[in-house]
Amino acid sequence: MKKLSGNLALIFLVVLVDLIGFGIIIPILPRYSETHFGANELQIGILIASFSFFQFLSSPVLGKLSDQIGRKPVITFSLVLSVIGYLVFAFAPNFWIALLARCIGGIGGGSISAAQAYIADVTEKSERTKGMGLIGAAFGLGFILGPFIGGMLASFGYIVPNLAAAGFSFVALILTQLYLNETLKVNGNFKLSLGDLTISLKSSRFSKGFKNIYVGRFLIIFFIVTFSIANTYGVIPIFAYRYLHFTDKEIGYIYAVIGSIGVLFQGYLIGRLTKFLGEKKLLSIGMILMSLGLFLVPFSTEFIFLMWFFVIIISIGLALINPTILSLISKLTSPDEQGQVLGVNQSMGSLGRVLGPIWGGFAFHNFGFEFPFWTASVFTLLALYFGIENFWKMKKNKIEF
Repeated sequence: MKKLSGNLALIFLVVLVDLIGFGIIIPILPRYSETHFGANELQIGILIASFSFFQFLSSPVLGKLSDQIGRKPVITFSLVLSVIGYLVFAFAPNFWIALLARCIGGIGGGSISAAQAYIADVTEKSERTKGMGLIGAAFGLGFILGPFIGGMLASFGYIVPNLAAAGFSFVALILTQLYLNETLKVNGNFKLSLGDLTISLKSSRFSKGFKNIYVGRFLIIFFIVTFSIANTYGVIPIFAYRYLHFTDKEIGYIYAVIGSIGVLFQGYLIGRLTKFLGEKKLLSIGMILMSLGLFLVPFSTEFIFLMWFFVIIISIGLALINPTILSLISKLTSPDEQGQVLGVNQSMGSLGRVLGPIWGGFAFHNFGFEFPFWTASVFTLLALYFGIENFWKMKKNKIEF
């Protein structure tokens, strides 16, 4: 067990270091893109969405590839792509080169599926959930430390945080090469077909998730919520420095607060709150808080300190929504279909992270800074309506969860 614990600790460290690099780019990407190659709000949204889109496409492919050639080669290859993506983005002379860099980085980001498979290799079934939780913890910590570091380093020029992001992924690459043990015995047979490359887009993959109508509705709700919050990914930094006159450091603090609240609630409080309130109330409260916070953000131009209050409200709402939806989907799914259905849920989230930034950038550019937040607020209320309706139908048909 000590060896397994060592492997778990190391894969956690590799993923965490890589995600810190990813987090460094988040607060600086909009302003860097605007000042260095004149990107408008829509183009910034496309830059953000392109990473998620290529991660969405590459994740199942890299996951299957890791089953054939091993976990370590796939993780290594992905980290090399991440380093290249950050370096190209750092020196991008125009929007199109920057877009290419984000696509390369997105493919590298698909390594999470190989990391999850690695964890499955080194844990017993009884420890599998706890082991998978390490990926969530790495995301949370990366989302706290990365933006904080990015905001601090931006004061030395935007080239510095970009190079730092590449540096963190390079450190993860070195750790992988020197210390990460291969956990899968491979037979040397390598086969990747055209069908494998299109696995992310196959309708049959999604139909399994919607076979249960109640699960299907929660999948749609998860997509709507993810789409809504992704509306703000690119526009919060633009809104903060244009209208609130925030520095890059303060913008980094915004994302650090979001990540900290996510870790606090999802890591420590969600279990107690679920026992006290139940999942129906918790989901409803989360959506109301998130919708209210999103609606009010544009009004913080009059009183800047309110921005922090609204960000906290949104973050608490999101921290209540995501684990609750995952729990409900899992409870309503048979044991032998858990992986498939939760995989579909991840794909729905990825789709939301692709479409959300594009709409957010388009709305900001064409209608004004208020509209990405207001449309996100309205869509969150729509998700609340679907959730209440789904609970009502489940109660009517005596579906237990």
